[in-house]
Amino acid sequence: MSILTGSAALARPSQHLSFASSARIHPRQAPRWTSFRSPRRASGVVRSMWLEKAIAKVTGGKGGSDSAVGGAVMSKAQFMDNAPSWAELQAMVAAKQESLGVPTAEDLDNGPTNAKSLTRLFGTSEAPKVVLYRDHAAWCPYCQKIWLQLEEKRIPYTVQKINMRCYGDKPPAFLQMMPSGQVPVAEIDGKVVADSGAIQRQLEALFPERPLLPAAGTPERERADWLNRLERSLFGAWMQWLTSNWGHDSGKANFCKVLDQVDKELRTGEGPYFLGADISLVDMNYTPFLERMDASLLYYKGLRVRDPLRWPAVCAWFDAMETRPTYLGTRSDFYTHVHDLPPQLGGCAPHPDGEAARAAIDGEDGESWHLPLPPLTADSFEPYSPGEDATLDATQAAAKMVANHKAIVRFAARG
Repeated sequence: MSILTGSAALARPSQHLSFASSARIHPRQAPRWTSFRSPRRASGVVRSMWLEKAIAKVTGGKGGSDSAVGGAVMSKAQFMDNAPSWAELQAMVAAKQESLGVPTAEDLDNGPTNAKSLTRLFGTSEAPKVVLYRDHAAWCPYCQKIWLQLEEKRIPYTVQKINMRCYGDKPPAFLQMMPSGQVPVAEIDGKVVADSGAIQRQLEALFPERPLLPAAGTPERERADWLNRLERSLFGAWMQWLTSNWGHDSGKANFCKVLDQVDKELRTGEGPYFLGADISLVDMNYTPFLERMDASLLYYKGLRVRDPLRWPAVCAWFDAMETRPTYLGTRSDFYTHVHDLPPQLGGCAPHPDGEAARAAIDGEDGESWHLPLPPLTADSFEPYSPGEDATLDATQAAAKMVANHKAIVRFAARG
């Protein structure tokens, strides 16, 4: 189903083969020593810059020509022949991880939320009763809602990854089960459930140990239902403005008016979440779309959703979400979102107000992809409120790159 009809055709991290996306590490978590914010540039600007600097350091020259070292001439070809192998790099990364006290192997079954996990047990030994069919690239916002719900409730589950039509074919077995091909789909105790809303309700009913909605018939539930309707209004205003080449000013005014209401509702409660001090299904319904709005409206329309002056409660909500490993394990980045939306929506309509943001996100402004990159904070161009630990982040990014080196080599060697 299309994102426009309320099910799951939108999606997540990109199929691009840079380590920052296909290895599912946020570009901000692959920080300053790398500029792999875009897979398009990884094999060009950054790779050649690293090579030139490395050659210059080893040869004592400027990297552009053969240089004499200890009476011998070292050429670029000789330098590349003497570069560490992937196996040697892996050993170097493992040693660095050990020195930092970082596990060298990820616990995909029981550890933090991870897009690579195909089985989630949360420390239990029982066989999972839930199978989640979600999109392979993790672009789909409706899949993300269910993913977050399962992680927050710690319901054991397994994952089957299904292509979206905009980047691949559906497996015949999946089409036999779900002829429409839509995702997400869940098998819960052997029963097939389609549509994200229906899946959410089934999970709440069958796994009540950690409720994520107030009880039916209560004032709190009425407020949750109202906030969910408001989310659909915000979604509609976003879609109308994002995909339209006409009515820019009216589209912007309409979207901002609805987001004003969302911010007001967040300020009305005790916060920082929609229903108060803890996360709920309401937050999970807003999360995928506010995340995509933040990226796409900056890029295509020049509007910053995380504006602390106009929408301070929305900014506080983002900050709260970014304290949760469940969210950090499912979130994506600006570059991925702005380029995965057009093939799903049939195109997005850029406006001149977004030119500067497009140049920065795509690395075409002459500075955004140049080293050293500035520290990452809640006030960064692409905000990231947890900030960074440069040494740890760089080590983990290197580990992701080495683990994904075959895909990186294929991408760098493309024609």
